[in-house]
Amino acid sequence: MSLSGLDNLDAQPDADRSVRAYRRLAKGYDRTCTWIEALRHVAVEGLQLQPGETVLDVACGTGPTLPLLARKVGIQGRVIGIEHSPEMAQLARQRMASDGGNVSIVVAGMADPRHVYAADAVLMCYTQDVLQSSAALDQLIKACKPGARIAILGMITLPWLWGWPVNLFNMYRARHYMTTFRNLDRPYRLLEQRGARISVVDTALWGSAYIAVGTLPAA
Repeated sequence: MSLSGLDNLDAQPDADRSVRAYRRLAKGYDRTCTWIEALRHVAVEGLQLQPGETVLDVACGTGPTLPLLARKVGIQGRVIGIEHSPEMAQLARQRMASDGGNVSIVVAGMADPRHVYAADAVLMCYTQDVLQSSAALDQLIKACKPGARIAILGMITLPWLWGWPVNLFNMYRARHYMTTFRNLDRPYRLLEQRGARISVVDTALWGSAYIAVGTLPAA
């Protein structure tokens, strides 16, 4: 492995490049993510969803967490999957075709100003590019109720002094799935700068994956 393989060092996420990447990745995406299935369940539990609530699944991908969320909020609740890749969104719709009465899937980036839902809660699973987009985070906050609950599952770097082998391996592997490595030491930093309260409640995969919960700004 060489540093030349880490070609995602853009300061800002690149939405167009991400759409092109997921067009290639969509078909085999689920096979590459079996190792985080249990972590997804933990993140969903961290939202403490109640029947009748509205929850956003940001960058929902092929929709693996949509059924989990739908069961939590019940038929009176609402699950909205937001996904900027048409190919990934199509797979999510196929997944929910026979069991998605309270689920809708919107094909758009999170920065799209049409996202206004008064959501009670937000799930973000491996959404590095969204977390590093100021426009996306500003619109996310607008799309939710003040103080909405949030759960985040994602990749994080270990201290480089001793964690560099794990960091380089994970960054090399993740280069196809994200377009920026900005703030990987604290991926939710931009949310915190906007007034969100975020606490890491669990780690996994030798500390290179984290689950955080908290609340979006109250006003």
